[in-house]
Amino acid sequence: MAREGSKFDKLKLRFYSDNYRGVHSSQDIKIGEQILFVPKPLLITLEMAYASPIGRLMYEKGLRQRLISPKHSFLGTYIMQERRKEQSEFDTYLDILPKSVTEFPVFFSEEERKWLEGSKFLNQIKEKIEEIKKDYDMLCFEVPEYA
Repeated sequence: MAREGSKFDKLKLRFYSDNYRGVHSSQDIKIGEQILFVPKPLLITLEMAYASPIGRLMYEKGLRQRLISPKHSFLGTYIMQERRKEQSEFDTYLDILPKSVTEFPVFFSEEERKWLEGSKFLNQIKEKIEEIKKDYDMLCFEVPEYA
């Protein structure tokens, strides 16, 4: 299987549910054997995110140095912009992304979080939620178009 020079014929994507999937080998793999190759033009890069309409505004405001998670913020923003397009060169990739991310700990319900009481993980989730909120608030303040 190949697309525009990509190679992944020894891999298969297995869907366990709508939002849970994994990559598996489809045959034996030898030590040192290349199992995946994706040409750079098929990759979403930070440079592309910086050059996007909202990315440029974020970059000009110096958010690359001020955000807690700048790479995630720039790449996430780029993907959101691509999803809004009627047609994106990355539609194939965007179509396989989960439609929901409720399995991510930051989206756990109160009931699910109760199962984590007494663990350090619960504090890590709370800290990550605070960091995401700080980054989001800064983005919306500095770049109103982001909201």
